Amino acid sequence: MEAAISWQVVLALVVIIGLILTVVKPILKLNTTLTTLDLTIKSLQEQLKSFRGNNDKDHDEIFERLDEHEDTLIEHDKAITELKMKQ
Repeated sequence: MEAAISWQVVLALVVIIGLILTVVKPILKLNTTLTTLDLTIKSLQEQLKSFRGNNDKDHDEIFERLDEHEDTLIEHDKAITELKMKQ
């Protein structure tokens, strides 16, 4: 009778340990995945900040160049107008 009870205890412990492992393993895997995802998002945020900074700088250069072209066109327009007036 004692052997049957001890086997039942051992069986119950094995079932409980199996249940715990069944629950803990996916939780650990999920935790690892969440950590990796967090690091990836942080990296993407840093890249986006860098991109925005470079983008703003490039746009400033483009607008500055457009202003230069506008000034050149105004000067050319004045020169054409003066030439037309002389004729």
